[in-house]
Amino acid sequence: MIRFFLPLIILLSPTLFILWGAIVRVGLTWSLLLIPVGGIVGFVLMAIAGACFYDFMIKLEDRETGPPESGAIGAATGRAIVSFIWMILLGWIGSGLGAWLVTGYWVK
Repeated sequence: MIRFFLPLIILLSPTLFILWGAIVRVGLTWSLLLIPVGGIVGFVLMAIAGACFYDFMIKLEDRETGPPESGAIGAATGRAIVSFIWMILLGWIGSGLGAWLVTGYWVK
């Protein structure tokens, strides 16, 4: 049964995987409540970093090719979709990093 749920936990969120490892290591304590908070903060900060990075890439592209025409819905929609993909991908990585940092420094 654990062979089915372990990959699912890893794919859903690295925060859950880190929380599960911390519970196994130290048991149930109040300091474990900081792990999801670190995951949320890491997700938000890295999502903002992903949006800023993609905005920087768009500005470089617009400098080279010029901005899209006025009323070009496809360009704006495509840029919004790719921006959300960057935000979700880097946010997922950031949630794992935030949870890992909290576990390493505050959960003993």
